[in-house]
Amino acid sequence: MKKLIVFAAVLLGLVMGSGPVTAAPPAPADVTFINRDCGFRVEATVTGGSGVNELPGGAAIITAPNQRVTLTNVRTGESVTYVITGATHIDTSDPGLLTVTSTGRNVLIVPEGDREGLFLTQGTVTFVLDDKGRQVSAFEGPGQVTDICALLA
Repeated sequence: MKKLIVFAAVLLGLVMGSGPVTAAPPAPADVTFINRDCGFRVEATVTGGSGVNELPGGAAIITAPNQRVTLTNVRTGESVTYVITGATHIDTSDPGLLTVTSTGRNVLIVPEGDREGLFLTQGTVTFVLDDKGRQVSAFEGPGQVTDICALLA
C-alpha cells in the first residue's frame, strides 16, 4: 500500500499500530480517489497489489507487486500513468519522526509542508516527515525525483 494508496493514511496507521512482526500477503489494490496536494484536484487510480510488512518497533516495509497508477488533473484532463512496483521502508525509531526510504519506482504523497505534492521516485530516495506529516528533510540519495504536480499543471 505504499506508493499512492493514500501515503499519509498509511503512515498514520503505522504510527498508531505496532506489534509482532507480520508479513501480510499482497492484497489486490483497485482504488480511485481525489488528491489535492498539488493545489488542484488530481484523480488517482491505483491497480495491482499492495502489502504491508510490519517490523519490530513500529517500522514497516510497504510493497507494491504489479502496481500501476494513473494520475489525472481533473480540470485539464492531463494524465500520466506509471508502473510503481517499488518498496517503501518506514523507520519510526526517532520519536516524532518518520524516516521514509523508497526503492525502485514509487509515487509518493507528501501531504504537508514546503514540498507538498505528488512525486515519482526512481532508485533510492530518503526523506523525513514529522508527526504531522510535514516533510522536514528534503529528498536525498542517488535516486531521481520527478514533480508530478508540475507535469500535470
